[in-house]
Amino acid sequence: MQFRLKAASGPHTGQNFPLDEDTSIGSADSADIRLDGLMERHARIVYDGETLMLEPAGKAWVNGEPVQRRPLKSGDEIRLGEHRFVLQAPGLRPPSVLKDAAPRKSRAGLWITLGVIAVSGLAAAAYFYWPGLGG
Repeated sequence: MQFRLKAASGPHTGQNFPLDEDTSIGSADSADIRLDGLMERHARIVYDGETLMLEPAGKAWVNGEPVQRRPLKSGDEIRLGEHRFVLQAPGLRPPSVLKDAAPRKSRAGLWITLGVIAVSGLAAAAYFYWPGLGG
């Protein structure tokens, strides 16, 4: 399966970067994905046949959380310095898209019950505290 990073911000927005078994990312001329503003060897993404692993040497975030070493999955947002990417695995949707939202239960019955209780309480109070109203 071919993984790729799709640039989500900066001068490369929309550009796709295919990933190999060992992809280096940084500002070095020898980097597989060369990006200005990063360390020469800012990060690597390594695929061992089962797991895609981010191994940063510089600052890195996955889905908004700072990370040191982290397994990746399709749909993850990866930020290296000021560069943001979305990890894509063709043919696979991100796990969050695969989950069906559970239907919300209606609370109409609860509100009707609470309304009946409130009106009953007011009627009882009126009967005991204002005898002229109760009859």
